[in-house]
Amino acid sequence: MKIKLLCIAAACAAASAASAQLVITEVMANSSQPGGSANGDWWELTNTGASSIDLDGYYWDDSIAGNDGALFPTLSIGAGESIVIVDENSANIAGFISAWGGGFTGISKDEFGGVNDFSGLSSGGDSIYLWDADPSGAANLVAQVTFGATTDGASFAWDTNGDSLGVSVPGTYGAFTAPGDGAGGAGTDIGSPGSAIPEPGFYGAIVGFIALTFAAVRRRR
Repeated sequence: MKIKLLCIAAACAAASAASAQLVITEVMANSSQPGGSANGDWWELTNTGASSIDLDGYYWDDSIAGNDGALFPTLSIGAGESIVIVDENSANIAGFISAWGGGFTGISKDEFGGVNDFSGLSSGGDSIYLWDADPSGAANLVAQVTFGATTDGASFAWDTNGDSLGVSVPGTYGAFTAPGDGAGGAGTDIGSPGSAIPEPGFYGAIVGFIALTFAAVRRRR
């Protein structure tokens, strides 16, 4: 019995550690694009860990009550990967991805179960909460963000440490204007779906590594 309990505790600890690697890194709650495949609300989830995470049965909502949200489908998010959950039907996902230049995974609201396949995100301010199971039962809150009134056509961004980067601006923190609008025209929305920004300390570590390498090469000469 003691061994069994230890195994259960170890499994719970492993699940908790995996969930701690998940960060909500971007939210678009007020698209400026016209009607088409790329004007739905969306949000980005990033796995900051070194191993993939099975999201099957995870649950998200825009209310901490968690009583009218969406259940994730059978889906894994790879180490270092960002996926984008989109308020568009399945037929529009390819157009949504293309409008933003491609290169990332978009998941349609049609893939989700639960009471509400995509909780509408308010342009006046809202939140996103992510649990590792339906919170009507045993579940752990594993990620959350809160944002204020939106700027039309611009996303909110957070780095991989969960620190706010504010409203997306072209050329800052990797944000850009979408090449297309999903309806055959030029894009107007600003963001960087599928491309999370590392925490500031990451850049310092890279710069330090390059400096040390350069110094070592000079010494060898």
